[in-house]
Amino acid sequence: MARQIIFHGDYFIDFYKELDLKVKEKLKYVLELIKQVDRVPEKFLSPMTGYDGLFEVRIEYQSNIYRVFCCFDEGKLIILFNGFQKKTQKTPKNEIEKAMRLMKEYFEQKNKDMTNYKEIKTFEELIEKEHGKIGSDSRNEYEEGAQMFIVSEMLKEARKTANLTQEQLAIKAGTKKSYISKIENAKGNIQLSTLIRIFEKGLNKKIGLTFL
Repeated sequence: MARQIIFHGDYFIDFYKELDLKVKEKLKYVLELIKQVDRVPEKFLSPMTGYDGLFEVRIEYQSNIYRVFCCFDEGKLIILFNGFQKKTQKTPKNEIEKAMRLMKEYFEQKNKDMTNYKEIKTFEELIEKEHGKIGSDSRNEYEEGAQMFIVSEMLKEARKTANLTQEQLAIKAGTKKSYISKIENAKGNIQLSTLIRIFEKGLNKKIGLTFL
């Protein structure tokens, strides 16, 4: 699965540039997961009930909650709209109404001019601006962190679906609970052979590799 993420107008960038550096990093990792993973867990991407076609990207950092509204276009294209920090249990109605207006605007504009974006218009361009071109040290460090995040979240999701504790999974896979914990917290180095064993022996799942 390889989705493309684009920005409608400056709404997402205006929200993004005001965030703390750690929150920015978490948000980018979540977008990488959405871009690369076929079935995205609802903890990161969920449809808005009662608002046809509208989804929310979900980000949590420490005790803070953030949301970015988006929609799909032609299956593999995701359009990001407005974002905000969620400070109460209920999503602000004005933010939802704004997102619905922007979604309508996007599809109306699409039929007229699909190139009406300023400067940064895709997620890939944002990553290149902040982390350099593919192959640079900064880009390699970012991509390593993003992949570690994706692996950790997919392992957590698969383990919970299998109703296994970290200790039970470690026993089945022939490794240590501390190693499972490190992976799920996106810390430490991951040996590919051990990772394959955890998924195949511990969770009865196959790992597919994609070379870009």
